[in-house]
Amino acid sequence: MVFQNPWWSDKSKIYEDETVRKVANSPYRIPPIRENILLLGPRQVGKTTFLKTTIMEVLESEANPKKALFFSCDSMRDMEDLIELIHEYRNLINPNNGYIFLDEITFVKDWNVGLLHLFNAGYFRDSIVYVTGSTSMYLMKETLPGRPLKKLVFYPLDFRTYFNVFFQNKINVDRINLFNLKESYEKAKDLLPYLQELNTALLRYVERGGFLATNLIDNPLELYSVYKDATLSDLAKLGRDERIFIDIIGEIIDSLGSRISENTIAKKTSIGSHNTVKSYLELGENLFTFRVFRKIENGHFNNKSFKKVYFIDPFIYRVMKMYTRGIGDISREELPRVVEGIVGEHLAREYGREVGYTFTKSGKEVDFVVRNVGVEVKYGSANYNDLRLSEGYILSLDEIGMKDNKVIMPISIFLYLISSERVFYEIF
Repeated sequence: MVFQNPWWSDKSKIYEDETVRKVANSPYRIPPIRENILLLGPRQVGKTTFLKTTIMEVLESEANPKKALFFSCDSMRDMEDLIELIHEYRNLINPNNGYIFLDEITFVKDWNVGLLHLFNAGYFRDSIVYVTGSTSMYLMKETLPGRPLKKLVFYPLDFRTYFNVFFQNKINVDRINLFNLKESYEKAKDLLPYLQELNTALLRYVERGGFLATNLIDNPLELYSVYKDATLSDLAKLGRDERIFIDIIGEIIDSLGSRISENTIAKKTSIGSHNTVKSYLELGENLFTFRVFRKIENGHFNNKSFKKVYFIDPFIYRVMKMYTRGIGDISREELPRVVEGIVGEHLAREYGREVGYTFTKSGKEVDFVVRNVGVEVKYGSANYNDLRLSEGYILSLDEIGMKDNKVIMPISIFLYLISSERVFYEIF
């Protein structure tokens, strides 16, 4: 415990922490949250860095450095270890109010039961508690009843935040209401003077993704082994088969932008069982590796139909391609499909479970649909007939226009306009 909290003896030690030093000159810093949170998100997205920079701010205002407890739970076995840790801290170090930071707790057996016990027993009274994890696998509605922790997801930066931070050119325009097409069109026209810079930023976003770390080094694939090894470690902790995971990831990469099914993947690989494939698709979602989009029919999801799967960030796509195919670069042929996935991910973050794909009565696929509004992605030229629904958006490389209830606008402008700049997204 003392080893992980060197600032207890000297507050200035926090500035020597490796994660703090890495972001000392970063153009992006997330302010602390003044409430108890369970923060989930992909590996290497910056959860630990957020904890450490929050500790730094706490120490700058607190006279007693022992009020801040940080503990990495990677080597913790079960809830008994967790309870013992907090019991010792309260009895030997700090019996009063404080700040508790428990990192990567979601692989600890019965972690939620242990946390609930600590809350109910008063160990966290008058304290701020931050808990992080890399999987939502065991996060159900019944987890931590009474909502002692707000449940949040920390995603890689969205495109608007990415542009504002790394291109240092925040555009004074509000986020659009996707369902107000006329207003969206007018705001898109206002962004036309920035189109060249936004398109440049989009290509860089494709190359580096929204991970802060990949944008602070020359080659983002320098972090390939770090992310890959962390993912394999998570698979091992969950008792999953790496070979099955590789097979499924490979099929997702090969079919990116196309519809796939559990049965198809099972038959094209040595997996055999569609139920096994289904469980690994759920695993990939819970580990924040990729997102599954389901078909919407008559306003409802058809969970038995074919699915479309995209990686939640271009950097993750590159890592997984390198892992399964030995090549991490994105080819010119792949680029439109990767961009399509970026659009889907941004829609899903903002509109959650309302987003899927659909087919028209004439059998034409629509890339994404939110309620009755369609979004068709064309990485190139576009025309109004590309969208086979009565209203929605056709996304092009550089064209803009509006006819009836259809809007054509550049992809980069659309991404900037729908992004909310939220750092954390609440789980309900």
